[in-house]
Amino acid sequence: MTTSTPAPTEAGLELKTRLNAYLEDVAAALGIRMDACTVDLAGPVTARMRLNWRLPGFPERDVDLMWHEEHGWSAAVATHSGDDHHVVVAYLGGRTVASQPRLVARFAESLRAGEHQDCWPGAPTLRTAGGPSALAKELSAWA
Repeated sequence: MTTSTPAPTEAGLELKTRLNAYLEDVAAALGIRMDACTVDLAGPVTARMRLNWRLPGFPERDVDLMWHEEHGWSAAVATHSGDDHHVVVAYLGGRTVASQPRLVARFAESLRAGEHQDCWPGAPTLRTAGGPSALAKELSAWA
């Protein structure tokens, strides 16, 4: 896993620990390795997991699951521009940005199968960014 971090603080270290534990559980549910994951803790906190398959309708584009501290999980395909830009094709939604790993895996598998009926069409705002302590609290199940 690759992580971009600001200067460490106690709250930042707690957040990093909890987020890494959460992402490890999501990666395990997806059946992928953590070296397929990148994290940016600089704010807003984000993560990206590269999947090793393609989506119907995008057979030549890489697929990533993207996590954002305000919107939770989304699925995105890489653009053809050659840089690191993505186009979001669906959002998981829900009540928390820390959806259970099995739900994240089910979301990814439904998209892989070409089923989009349970997806949100736009970015949900599930929380407002409130700093590392508030996000660590949201991830408290992964202490």
